[in-house]
Amino acid sequence: MTKKFSHTLDWEIISKYLSGEMTESEQKVFEAEMAVNPGYAEAIKASGKDLTHADLYLAEKAFDSDNAWQNVKKRIVRKEIANTKLSIYRLSPFKTFMRVAASIIILLGIGLLAQTTYTHLYSNKTFVCESNETNRSITLEDGSVITLNSDSKLIYPRKFKAKERRIELIGEAFFNIAKNPDKPFIIKAQDAEVRVLGTSFNINATKNKVEVLVETGRIQFSSINKPSNKLVLIPGDFARLKESKLEKTVSRDDNYLSWKTRQIIFRDTKLYEVARVLGRTYQVQIHFQEEDLKNLALNSTFDHEPLDNILNYMCSPFNLIYEKKGKVILIKRAN
Repeated sequence: MTKKFSHTLDWEIISKYLSGEMTESEQKVFEAEMAVNPGYAEAIKASGKDLTHADLYLAEKAFDSDNAWQNVKKRIVRKEIANTKLSIYRLSPFKTFMRVAASIIILLGIGLLAQTTYTHLYSNKTFVCESNETNRSITLEDGSVITLNSDSKLIYPRKFKAKERRIELIGEAFFNIAKNPDKPFIIKAQDAEVRVLGTSFNINATKNKVEVLVETGRIQFSSINKPSNKLVLIPGDFARLKESKLEKTVSRDDNYLSWKTRQIIFRDTKLYEVARVLGRTYQVQIHFQEEDLKNLALNSTFDHEPLDNILNYMCSPFNLIYEKKGKVILIKRAN
């Protein structure tokens, strides 16, 4: 027969006791109360068979130990399904302390090992930065700033070595290197190596060739396969490495850095060259429906203009129109 209990029992305390939500001091006080009030001991023993008073209490008063009572109800439901008795085991305060202390030591050990491993891996980590459809700027730990052109990739360490700053470029980028005479900056690009102390320059490592244009400072440009094959470049110098052959000229291309600056100058420029510059600057392919259209010439200057504005300006004087499909543009005569 189900045993009935008085409403005077504190079912909030019973709930916290059964669910293990009590602090050690609360548990001692409650166990002392059970010693003088058998009702509590009987309630604990029969808690798996009678939820009446607990339900009444919860209906009458919402208290902070709602989660505790829900835990008790879950335990009781599981017990009734299994048709077994609910058994509650209590550790002595000393055993509880030893278990907690052991757990803390284990957790601290795991944390220390994880931190050591993480620090080792992270401090030696190599980053790969890719620029897909838009230019992207990266600031390295030495303060050097690198601007990647689209479809380019930079491979660099989180922290440079003590005697050098070494990175690798795939594609094209403009470099503004922080000065450090004691720590040369070295860039690998395909079969070329560029060594600097502090300067600004552009590297284009695409289509089986490496091109370098120096804006400020001095750099050393060499072949990895033939280290003795090297050039010293100064501002305005342009050099190309192709099939292990180095060539140096003075740059005369006003639009070589247009991909970065978005500043374009056309001086009696044939449209086929206009198409090449726009293609390089805006990452598009421009074609002409008729060959003779390529030899028309354009004079104009553009500064951060949207591509459509430039195309409209280019087509208007010659009664041309353009069709755009994705990144492919066709120039043709207007009907």
